[in-house]
Amino acid sequence: MNTQMHKRALTAREAHLALLDLKKVVDEATQTTHAAELEAVNLAIRSRPPEETCTSLRDVLERLGSPNFEATLSRVREGLQMAMF
Repeated sequence: MNTQMHKRALTAREAHLALLDLKKVVDEATQTTHAAELEAVNLAIRSRPPEETCTSLRDVLERLGSPNFEATLSRVREGLQMAMF
């Protein structure tokens, strides 16, 4: 394997690992949001204040807007672009 192909293969592997990291974050955010959704329905039925639901959703928004999430997403994009050329 020549050096260029080796470099592309390693870059594709790094992009794959970064995507797995993103998948984990998105899966956790999905689970948290679903739990908040169920809690919101429960609170609506019981007519209680939605503080806990808002806190859960705020946590999801913070995780998805975090610099770490953005950095991982950038790493995926860069890795995929580098692996293509």
